[in-house]
Amino acid sequence: MPVRILVILVLHAWLPAEAHTSFRFNKFNASTLYQIGNPSIRSGAICLTNQSQHMSTRALYTQPVGMKHSNSRNTSSSFSTTFVFAMVPSSSDPPRSGQGMAFIITPTKYPVEQSSSHFLGLFNSSTIGKPYNHLFAVEFDTILNKEYLDINDNHVGVDLNDLKSVKSEPAGYWIDNQIHQLDLNSGQNIQAWIDYDHTRQQLNVTIVKSGSPRPQKPLISLKMTTLSNIFEEEMYVGFSAATGTVVEDHCIFAWSFTTNGSAPELDLSHLPSLIMRKDSNSRLIAAITTALILVLLLLVAAVVFWWKRNKYRDDPEEWEMEYWPHRFNYKDLHIATKGFRDEQVLGCGGFGRVYKGVLPANGLEVAVKSIFKESTEAMKEFIAEISSLGRLQHRNLVRIRGYCRKGAKFFIVYDYMPNGSLDKMIFDKTKSVLAWAQRYRILKDVGAGLLYLHEEWEKRVVHRDIKSSNVLLDSGLNGKLGDFGLARLYEHRGDPQTTRVVGTLGYIAPELVHTGKAAPSTDVFSFGILMLEVACGRRPVDSSLDSSQMVMVDWVRELYVKGRLTDAADPNLGGEYVEDEMEKVLKLGLLCCNPQLEARPTMRQVVQIIEGEVSLPPVYLYEMSGGSSKSYPSTGVSYASTSNSLEGR
Repeated sequence: MPVRILVILVLHAWLPAEAHTSFRFNKFNASTLYQIGNPSIRSGAICLTNQSQHMSTRALYTQPVGMKHSNSRNTSSSFSTTFVFAMVPSSSDPPRSGQGMAFIITPTKYPVEQSSSHFLGLFNSSTIGKPYNHLFAVEFDTILNKEYLDINDNHVGVDLNDLKSVKSEPAGYWIDNQIHQLDLNSGQNIQAWIDYDHTRQQLNVTIVKSGSPRPQKPLISLKMTTLSNIFEEEMYVGFSAATGTVVEDHCIFAWSFTTNGSAPELDLSHLPSLIMRKDSNSRLIAAITTALILVLLLLVAAVVFWWKRNKYRDDPEEWEMEYWPHRFNYKDLHIATKGFRDEQVLGCGGFGRVYKGVLPANGLEVAVKSIFKESTEAMKEFIAEISSLGRLQHRNLVRIRGYCRKGAKFFIVYDYMPNGSLDKMIFDKTKSVLAWAQRYRILKDVGAGLLYLHEEWEKRVVHRDIKSSNVLLDSGLNGKLGDFGLARLYEHRGDPQTTRVVGTLGYIAPELVHTGKAAPSTDVFSFGILMLEVACGRRPVDSSLDSSQMVMVDWVRELYVKGRLTDAADPNLGGEYVEDEMEKVLKLGLLCCNPQLEARPTMRQVVQIIEGEVSLPPVYLYEMSGGSSKSYPSTGVSYASTSNSLEGR
């Protein structure tokens, strides 16, 4: 015999059986695997458990596999396997499941005697945990057994000679760095990969729904330095389970395995499904039930869709087509204000509430004014505001973004003013004191806005509700006049044609009691009160003070007569103000509050005086004569007669 052939024969005799093993089963038959415990073959799948009696079952590759590396008897071989399995619990009510199943690498074909479902068909009470088992398993466990430190009743674990896993994780798979749970006992087909690289001593276990791409990140990644002690030279590979008192199906549909390489890919296109394996009557009943449920759901969905569509729908009326402001969808405002929650409320009034909101379309912060009064007057105020402010454009007027009408509910959307209203900045003790320079600039801002309304727009607008709470401040503390719910428009040479007295106590011009007709001069009166309010830091009427100080304008006039005008300055300013400006504001405020409307300046004259373009001439100072008193109860102000002029004080 040639020497070369003799050497080959000798080497072959010393090599372990199946030094390199690779196989693939896309379906099974009775001769494919070595079967212990009578597992059954159904539709090309091998089912480990379908018995009601106590029995351990195994399905193993027929030949032993060499699990020691060919270059070193102390080094375990690399291996790779993938398989598709499914587990279905019993049909009892409620459903119950056994313990699950396991992929195993074992030195012996046969399970230990008297092993049970309690031990996955791997051990009994005397052999569990013993090193002589030389058993490696990856368990797919569907029961919580605290004795073996199970983490839950749906997990994957790596076992070495024991059911206390060296590592386990809740069943699931990774996609985009996010774990997705997977129910092992759902009956759906699941593909598993188990790979061991002996050079890196790295074990990876991955599972995912059958037919899905293999996740890049494994469910379990474990450094395994002891497999060389577990593996013998020849081992059997396969699957183990055990039946108990629960009728169930644990089936393998396809399987491939290789040593020192990657497991061959499986053909998943024609695999059966345990979920679909039901008798025809059950399928028919389920189909009818499903169809009825779908019809019911469609009806419910249609009703809900119709309700939601009509909930947020409101067809425009003819008058709405006349005004350019954008009409908002009610749904958008509902989203913007978080469903009009109380924590979004910025303020309340007789009209309703003002909510802070963020428009979903562009993230713009807005204030949403609600008008919930179900009355003709509410509609008039709503129309007045969007028809006036909606077309006005001035830096010192609050900009309207649009409006919405939903039945009897009206909404107006404005730019959000982060610093709130002027009255809160002056009277809220929790806020820092508003400096004089800022107050003076705000008066200039409001004056400029009123001049635009009275003279510079295409029509004349009378605001009719000038007061500190209707002056809003943006992020730069610039003053902007808002709330045009009482405003009236008319031609510059026309008549306002109104006989209803409206406004706020303390700001109403006295002639309104007699005529009921608002005019630019009535706005001038209210602006005069606002000027005194800002300079004095007190409200127009304060019932907590004695009668001589209760009405602010009377108190300021009296101080002027006594030559102590600057005593009216807000004490919170601590004397930090420009005296000439303080005197100018107080005098001009008194001039604007002249009870004789003919003696009041126009807003153009007021702005010119505030801006310093003209001085305060004698012609603008009022003087009441005749020694009589006039009372205007609608304002709560009594104007006593005096022969003194403001000039020279």
